[in-house]
Amino acid sequence: MRDPANDLTAKVYLKEYSNPYMLTPHLHTEYEIYYHIGGGKGFFIDDAYYSCKPHDLFIIRRMRVHRITVKDPENYLRCVINIGAPLIERICSLTDDPTNLDFLDKAGDTLPIKVNLGRENHEKLLMHIKEYLRLEQANDSLMLTAKLLEILAFIKFIFTENESATVEEASPETWSEKAVYFIERNFKTCQAADVAKALSINENYLSRIFKSETGTQLNTYIIERKIAEAKRLLYNGESVKNACAMSGFNDCSNFIRTFKKFTGASPGHVKKLYK
Repeated sequence: MRDPANDLTAKVYLKEYSNPYMLTPHLHTEYEIYYHIGGGKGFFIDDAYYSCKPHDLFIIRRMRVHRITVKDPENYLRCVINIGAPLIERICSLTDDPTNLDFLDKAGDTLPIKVNLGRENHEKLLMHIKEYLRLEQANDSLMLTAKLLEILAFIKFIFTENESATVEEASPETWSEKAVYFIERNFKTCQAADVAKALSINENYLSRIFKSETGTQLNTYIIERKIAEAKRLLYNGESVKNACAMSGFNDCSNFIRTFKKFTGASPGHVKKLYK
């Protein structure tokens, strides 16, 4: 695992995704700027669910659990930018105003969590992203840094220009979306049977359709969501013991074993990285 305290890199992706199953709930120590070009349907961010239309630009703050739902996997295309706090701090230190990039922490609060780009801004953003990727291939670090600053300035302009925009939550439609929506609010205490009961549907049928629609077992998803919460708690300074209890695991030994199985690292190791 990378050391988040010393990460001075930005990661920029522009690509299709051939796997329709993108259900795993996850979170980052970095900020994520997610631009949806096509093929998606909805976006879970913590316990909220938003529609995901072509040209929707999202900002996801650090350590917020999120996942996308895909409607058309064959035509799913998005751009993702991950940028860590150390790099943000380094950039801000180069300017006269240390709050220049505070908009990343305001998305979903005093700024909207997403903005839909018109055709002109859509083309401008893609132009910036493609040029960044070209410079990355050319290994031109100076121009690459300049282009990253240009991208961030452009995105800041888009969000601050739409400061008063209201973003409504969407309503889950499929059984798997409804199940995830319930789990987001009850993952610490619920099991598959509780989800089925809440949705007034047979548990075996729900498990089958959840697997069919997502590629993930229902009980596995609940465990993954608990682990994501444990990561957030460890990042916020909780002990391994507290993270175990507060994320819904009843036995610390089982928590450590399960955490390592799903993440490849022990919770103690992850806590040290976050510290």
